[in-house]
Amino acid sequence: MSDADGASPTGAALSRRLAEDLPVMVALRAVIDRGDMRALLGGALAAPAGDLALAVLRGAGVVAHGDGAQWHLTPEAAALWRRDGPALEARLRFGLLAAADLIQHGGALFSDSQGFVARAATYGFFRYARALGTGAAQIEDTEPWVRYVAALNETEAPVLAPLVSLAGCRRLLEIGGNAGGFALALLARHPGLQATVLDLPAVCHIGARASAAHPAAARLRFAPGDNRSDDWPLEDGGAPDAIVFKSVLHDWDFARVPEILSRAARHLAPGGRIFIVERGPMQAEPAISGLSAATNRVFAPFYRAPEIYAGLLAGLGLVPLPPQSAVLDMTFHIIGAEKPA
Repeated sequence: MSDADGASPTGAALSRRLAEDLPVMVALRAVIDRGDMRALLGGALAAPAGDLALAVLRGAGVVAHGDGAQWHLTPEAAALWRRDGPALEARLRFGLLAAADLIQHGGALFSDSQGFVARAATYGFFRYARALGTGAAQIEDTEPWVRYVAALNETEAPVLAPLVSLAGCRRLLEIGGNAGGFALALLARHPGLQATVLDLPAVCHIGARASAAHPAAARLRFAPGDNRSDDWPLEDGGAPDAIVFKSVLHDWDFARVPEILSRAARHLAPGGRIFIVERGPMQAEPAISGLSAATNRVFAPFYRAPEIYAGLLAGLGLVPLPPQSAVLDMTFHIIGAEKPA
């Protein structure tokens, strides 16, 4: 249908609505869950004109009701879904999960963060223990959160990859690199680079499959493992001259972070660089509003000031590199340091 001004919503406006408008998000999830999206894309969904979910989506400019009681996606929604459907669905589902936690347990988030973590369903979405193997059921349980993280990388990597200075580097190791989206963005910028993603076995299985058609896939390999082990992979028999942690260290209790960074420093080739790419503390953001912010707000207890990471790297004898930052949904910080040659 139309926006308030009477014009059809642009793809960008529609994408924002699908991340901010709760009734529209719930209605879209219902339509997806009952299997109607394929028919909508084909312009041939037969459903009553009074269908409530479709009525909500019609008012938001997502669907229209044509002749013969057939429903179809609007041209803007169809183009958006054909281009970004899997990513939009992944973000939609996690956004609703995070919003439900804030509605039910939000008071604890602001007064008892440990209590919030204990009650919130959000954290159970990331079923890391199920990713330790590659059985069919383990892959099925792992795919939802891998798809969600991959969807985030689709938006974040084009902005953040140019801020990771890899000039002269030949071997990159990304710790917790998920399906390889960020590593592939770095490979695309640096034709002489080879990259390895170290992640859990099911994640690597999914990532290898998902990245196979990418132009840089031949320069990317996946190494199933656990970053708590000292058995980190080498690339072509050599130590990496760059190690990247992209949106992964906030997952770890702070007591474990010095150990992980110490292992990285030992594994790094002399003259190599470590880069930490993380959102900063939510308290430092100028504005924290909108339903889409729920997906970050549930992680607010875990985001840290960039100075904390910089201090840990300096404490390992690494030489700091100029800090970088970029504003996306929040402010991302790129904290880099170099190992003396």
